[in-house]
Amino acid sequence: MNKKYPLIVVEAAVVFSLASGCAIAEMGGGAVARHPNIAAADDFTARAIDRMRDAQSANDDHMGGHAARAIQLLEEARREMALAADELR
Repeated sequence: MNKKYPLIVVEAAVVFSLASGCAIAEMGGGAVARHPNIAAADDFTARAIDRMRDAQSANDDHMGGHAARAIQLLEEARREMALAADELR
């Protein structure tokens, strides 16, 4: 495998993370805060994303793209939580 591939995957994941984080803040950040159960789930999910990034760093990004995919899915879950909270306004 090309040694630059894991770095490219990580860079793409970081860019995607930043973009989706901004979208979550725009979309329903305030609405999430008003719903304690959704807010708690969102907090746990954000911490899971941080732990996955820690795992990537600790393993020199040799996780076959699976950690990056897990982060993408967790970020998608955060967007869905924001939408759910927004529906309850």
